[in-house]
Amino acid sequence: MLYRILYMFNQILYALKLKKRPPNIGRENVMQSIPLRNTVIKWEMDDKNEVSLVIPQKDKLWVKITSKIFMIPDKRVVVLDEVGSFVWTLCDGKNSVEHIVKRLCNKYNLTRKEAEVSLLTYMRQLGKRGFVGFAVSKEQYEEMEKRKKKK
Repeated sequence: MLYRILYMFNQILYALKLKKRPPNIGRENVMQSIPLRNTVIKWEMDDKNEVSLVIPQKDKLWVKITSKIFMIPDKRVVVLDEVGSFVWTLCDGKNSVEHIVKRLCNKYNLTRKEAEVSLLTYMRQLGKRGFVGFAVSKEQYEEMEKRKKKK
């Protein structure tokens, strides 16, 4: 029910042009995009090859005030599992999503479909949390803009 209300609210904001629609990215553009780590997030790898992400608190006044009142730490730590750590190390700005899928298939003996579905779900989560961003070529960006204008 709540999801439906939020969906309708977003549709109204899009119609009134108060909120920008997210770009419509095709599968081929996603596979060619290059994931980049957020430079604000510090990370380290332990002896078990698990990556720990150290995420600083947002630098906003209300966050600082509430953190003082409720004694919230100024950073939080997220520990990734083995596969997540492997993917994180490949998000270096050099490897495309396609290349990461191939590496996952080889290392963990997965089918292409299994690796692709799992990776795209994981990348979507990392992107929503602001842990990674995605670089696309100028041609891909122009193609996405054309798709957006058609709607």
